[in-house]
Amino acid sequence: MKKKNFIYVSALCALMSFSFMSCGDDEDPIPEIPENPDPTPEQPAEAVSFKALYFLNSGKMGNNNASLYMYDMEKDEVVPDYFLAQNGRGLGDTAQDIIVYGDKMYIAVYGESTIEVTDLKAKSIKQIKTEGQPRYMVSEGGKVYVTYYDGYVARLDTASLEVEAKVKVGRNPEQLAVSSDKLFVSNSGGMDYATEVGYDKTVSVVDLSTFTEIKKLDVVLNPTRIQADEQGNVYVISMGNYADIPNTVQKINAETYEVTSLTNCPNATEMAYEGGKLFLFYAQWGMPSPSFLTFDTKSQSAGTSFITDGTAVQSPYSISAAGGNVYVAESDYKNNGDIYCFGSDGKLSKKFGAGLNPMKVVLAQKDNI
Repeated sequence: MKKKNFIYVSALCALMSFSFMSCGDDEDPIPEIPENPDPTPEQPAEAVSFKALYFLNSGKMGNNNASLYMYDMEKDEVVPDYFLAQNGRGLGDTAQDIIVYGDKMYIAVYGESTIEVTDLKAKSIKQIKTEGQPRYMVSEGGKVYVTYYDGYVARLDTASLEVEAKVKVGRNPEQLAVSSDKLFVSNSGGMDYATEVGYDKTVSVVDLSTFTEIKKLDVVLNPTRIQADEQGNVYVISMGNYADIPNTVQKINAETYEVTSLTNCPNATEMAYEGGKLFLFYAQWGMPSPSFLTFDTKSQSAGTSFITDGTAVQSPYSISAAGGNVYVAESDYKNNGDIYCFGSDGKLSKKFGAGLNPMKVVLAQKDNI
């Protein structure tokens, strides 16, 4: 009896096993595992934004020590020699100007006759050798316009990163501004200060469509700084001769070319523009104390100092406006300088350590970088 039961149970188990195997083949096949399975597809990276302040320091002429510092807003720290760290080399001799345009930065290095083109993290994209020594820059319509100190303005195409044309202007041009589809270029003649020719006293007007000089406007002696507002006006600071002809702030109507001295705006040596206001300071060599003020370009009225909390900046060197703040750089020409950041309320919000002779502060930011 036991033997029969054992045979019966064995046969039944075999039958059940065959039945399960058959069902598995027909209804739920065991998947084959490849020898080298593909990894799990990566999820799209989260959008990353980038925002930083850059401090361009000219260094001392002939000492090959120009530099670019970066203020990391997220970490709240200044990173010195940031361009050097990013590229394994320095900027060279005497950096003059920096602008941010689109997703690139452009740095004019006067002593090297180069324009450094970088991404927003200061990684070099191209180093452009120029035919003249670059001074200042402005951007418009996919182009960057650069003054060459030998009397030209060059036009740089921002797609090809090539200098595609240049136009003759006045002697030793400095800053330039765009208004009414024209360039306004301050011609200082600074290199002729000790000659019989002397300083220049003109502003060149260059038509952007033809890229030709169409007019020279007479202004006060030795024009250097220039800014444009949204009302079709261009503002010029002429430095005079540092003797009997004083610093003078003037306004040019970009359509009629009328030049007027702003009698309601005191003397100034440097200025920056943002949001309908000029921010100016007057600080000649040997002056006991500098002065600071604002000028409203809409109401055409001079205001009080843009510093409201009594902060003393003893030796202002340059001024920049960016992101609603005003940055005043201080220098004694011998040691590394400082940069004072004033908010819209005129109060000091930050003080940064910068390099030797800080020239300009720019804000670089981009989403989804």
